Amino acid sequence: MGKSALLSVASSIAVRSGLRPVRGLRALSGVDSHTVLVVDDAERLCAEEADRLARFRGAVLLAGDCDPDALAVVDAVRVPLRPVGADAVAEMIRRRFDAEVPPELVAVCLEYSGGAPGVLSDVLDVVTDLSSLPAVLPGLRLPRLLRAVRRSWEVLDADAVAVARSLAVLGSASLDVLCEVAGMGSFRTLAAFERLVDARLAVGEPMRVRSPALSHAIRHEMAPEARESLHRAAAEVLHRRCDPPVAVAEHVVACAEPVGARWVAPVLHGAARLHQAAGRPEQAARCLRAALREPLDGEIAERVAVAMAKLHLRCGIAPQAGELARQRTAAGEWFDAVVLDWQCDEGLLGYAAEPVVPQDPEWVLRNLPENGPRVVPLALAGLGLLRRGSERAVLDLAPQLRSQLAGAERDWLTALEMWAHRAAGDHTEVSRLMRELAQASPLRGCVALGAAAFVASCVDRGRSGEAREMLVRLGCTGTLPPVWACTLLAHQRARMHLALGSARAALADAERAGAADLVEQARAALGREHRPPRGAAWDRLSPHESRIVLLVLEGETNRAIAARFNVTQRAVELHLTRVYRKVGISRRVQLSSVFGLA
Repeated sequence: MGKSALLSVASSIAVRSGLRPVRGLRALSGVDSHTVLVVDDAERLCAEEADRLARFRGAVLLAGDCDPDALAVVDAVRVPLRPVGADAVAEMIRRRFDAEVPPELVAVCLEYSGGAPGVLSDVLDVVTDLSSLPAVLPGLRLPRLLRAVRRSWEVLDADAVAVARSLAVLGSASLDVLCEVAGMGSFRTLAAFERLVDARLAVGEPMRVRSPALSHAIRHEMAPEARESLHRAAAEVLHRRCDPPVAVAEHVVACAEPVGARWVAPVLHGAARLHQAAGRPEQAARCLRAALREPLDGEIAERVAVAMAKLHLRCGIAPQAGELARQRTAAGEWFDAVVLDWQCDEGLLGYAAEPVVPQDPEWVLRNLPENGPRVVPLALAGLGLLRRGSERAVLDLAPQLRSQLAGAERDWLTALEMWAHRAAGDHTEVSRLMRELAQASPLRGCVALGAAAFVASCVDRGRSGEAREMLVRLGCTGTLPPVWACTLLAHQRARMHLALGSARAALADAERAGAADLVEQARAALGREHRPPRGAAWDRLSPHESRIVLLVLEGETNRAIAARFNVTQRAVELHLTRVYRKVGISRRVQLSSVFGLA
């Protein structure tokens, strides 16, 4: 435990011993031999309070970083408290979460808290998932630590506060850098830093705030404008000193507004390359997105746009609308690959609605370009094979291609292999590849292409319910983007809806896919009278529940059903929950297996 917790325990022992603890140096009239004076944070006492403490002749419980002799406290029994170690941190986490703690997590918590058990206890109070602890630590706001920082500002002068804030933004710094960022001379800065050391807020060699937790609290305490101003100053100083690009970029990325200088974008691009080489694609993306806001010359604009496109394609980072607009001209064919892979507006590609497939798709697959993106020729050649019914040719080329491809390119090859295995009647392999591909973002075109193959295989095998469950998992049950991969998925989804008896949903998907034969089948199914068979499952439902189930089987959403009956969406959900209980199921996708339409 820390000093404040130890002080509370000592006060409790005093009460059980028949003593009366008195907190703080308030009026001490009427004290007797049974009174115990309890003072926390003794280092913050002003001269008047120290004098009053010296004149008190009873028992004292004193906590803080101070010398009892200097406060004229006689017969003092000192209980030294030191920062806790790794074993104590592991024990605290183990008791809180009742789980074994990996050493790397213990190291992260120990570094963050600086060995202060009170800080670690506050962290464990607000964190519910142990595995997410390293990710959430930088953004934690610990109220008790924030209050401690504000109390420190009340007794420190303006120079010390300015130096503390500059250190919190810099992390650690040499004296000359700290002087420039704080905007003070070396003597004033050094004197202010010594006062921070005396207040146990900072340490030297190198000059830094005592712990990351305290540093985060100081940054959170600052107004956003003041914090951004310090980050901007730090970036300019570090760039002028030719510090590593990653160190400079850290401060540029922290600014909400662009810095507006020509040197910023090249530095951010260099930092992004280093982050990506070190296996940190998310940090690389932050640097490149910050670079896209800055002034860009022609050459650096192309480099930034291509680097951002490679992150989208190789690392699975979803593009944002604003950055795509700036990449269109600079990224060239890389931009086309991103648009195709992430199902963006196809109007941004060279072909608006109908993609142009190559005349000899097999030749294209055998001769994919070595330099530049290969997603577009791979996808269009695969589409050409699908249209010709030559999916099996993919299986012959797959071993050779897989060794050449990476990232999004390999995912597109997986989707094409699924179509080839579907043509061969190998549903087991299609299912295996679908599970592999489902790990990628469902927003991508390759996932839609693979899902279409999976649905087609399931319908062929009479497993339409399995197909519906996978589409629910992928989030592909609603409106699909207007791209050709999703058109294929809509076509197969229409077949699935017909097999499940949802004629209205089948009609919508068939019209979207332009499948005339499926449109006729769906209209014919809609033209027939839909009456539920008088089986045991239907007999358990009320008339209103039967109407809701019918609409669900036809593909209507809860919101649409609620609007039809002029009730709330919550009311529809409650009706469906009662239906699930009556027939012994737990999910919406299981309704079709229980209530098949006649």
